[in-house]
Amino acid sequence: MTVWAFASIPNSARELVHDSIKKGKSRFGWGNNDEDNLRVTWNGKLGFLLEVKPKDWIVHVNLPKWGVCVAVQVVGEYEYDDGLKCDWGQDFRHAIPVDTETVVEFNRRDSNILPTVNLNPRQRYHRVRAEADFFKSLKNLENKAVQLNQSETREIYHLKDKTDETLKHLTKLIHQTHKGKELERFFAQVFRNIDNVVKVKENGFGYKTDNGADLIVTMQTSIANIEFEKKIVVQLKSFGGTHNDLTAVEQIVNAIKYYNADAGIIITTATKTEELEKKIQEQSHELVKPIDLLAGDDVAKFVIKHAKDLLFRLDISS
Repeated sequence: MTVWAFASIPNSARELVHDSIKKGKSRFGWGNNDEDNLRVTWNGKLGFLLEVKPKDWIVHVNLPKWGVCVAVQVVGEYEYDDGLKCDWGQDFRHAIPVDTETVVEFNRRDSNILPTVNLNPRQRYHRVRAEADFFKSLKNLENKAVQLNQSETREIYHLKDKTDETLKHLTKLIHQTHKGKELERFFAQVFRNIDNVVKVKENGFGYKTDNGADLIVTMQTSIANIEFEKKIVVQLKSFGGTHNDLTAVEQIVNAIKYYNADAGIIITTATKTEELEKKIQEQSHELVKPIDLLAGDDVAKFVIKHAKDLLFRLDISS
């Protein structure tokens, strides 16, 4: 499936081409005489029209007016018909049958359109290479998915949207490179980078010896001249896919009780489930102590916030 962008329609013909699309035919200019039929006379500049196939998409840029686009799906192959009666005579006889039910009109700079979708043809046509992003843009338009903050640009919004996938990948890499005790050692370094953390104990080598706490983190706070310490127990799971195992909840509850901790955190490299969240909420309510969950891309966010040097080589070469 290919996405084509058509441009450079004279102002006086834009409404004519727009109406033709709504009647089921996309059109391209430079077709005045019978000999311009591409099935009769080859024209290297227009030969691409013979490559347009059913299920492709065509986006007419700056149609019916400047800054607006019309996208439509192709249902047939190239035709050469009587065209449109323009100010200068018959033209736009190159035609592609399209499905009128698929017509989508939008502003070229609409925030729902990903910036990777090139709708700025430098010639009369080009291929839109970012096809997946084009279809995501159509879905965004349908659902009005993108709502920009006051200070946010379209480009920044979609950059963040793209980096969300990077966060998922980073968490996956943490899982792949840090199994078992290595994940505990990794997060011990992360917690040591957090402000107000005064001690991180790497605790035991398994459930039966660590009493449910892989790490015991001590944080210090103060009010006036009075200092307080809070003990947080951490249970870590290097899992892939979805986290369905509820054992971690039993372990963190056991750790909070055994070490008389003020709170607990479960960190899993897998994706959280409703069942896991529900179980944590129930146990937190029963203990009257907070239990937090870091899962999936939140794991990468946590590491980036507190210990990005563990993920990236940030030295700039001189």
